[in-house]
Amino acid sequence: MNAQQLETLVHQEIPITKALGIHIAELTQQSIRVTAPFETNKNIHNTAFAGSIYTVGTIAGWSLVSSIAANNQLKGSVVLAKADIQYKKPINGDLIAECALDDHQLFDKFVASFKRKKRARINLSIQLREDGVTKAILNANFALVS
Repeated sequence: MNAQQLETLVHQEIPITKALGIHIAELTQQSIRVTAPFETNKNIHNTAFAGSIYTVGTIAGWSLVSSIAANNQLKGSVVLAKADIQYKKPINGDLIAECALDDHQLFDKFVASFKRKKRARINLSIQLREDGVTKAILNANFALVS
């Protein structure tokens, strides 16, 4: 699955993402960068809307797990099981969410668990950045269930 195929899937499965302008900017087998324009996601204070920040982070994690599942022929539904977010500083520009699964053992454990039990969970830390500065962190647990 490439970035464009994944973006099409995201817009089909979660229609609000199209209205928010969510775009899969970069995708590798174990990392993702998702963006959304500031103008469609700002609030009354002319900063990024907290709900949009949370949503873009969630979509980054959901998309990465969906891509991993597709690339490993794991047939199941990706769901957000639990998440918490830390808003560190206001975002005054486009939203950029980045997530990388650097721990290969965690990746292998997730795939093996699903193949064995038809369900698996994975914890992801999604960084929301502006000009290279982390402005929010979404710690999320995603489940893949058959």
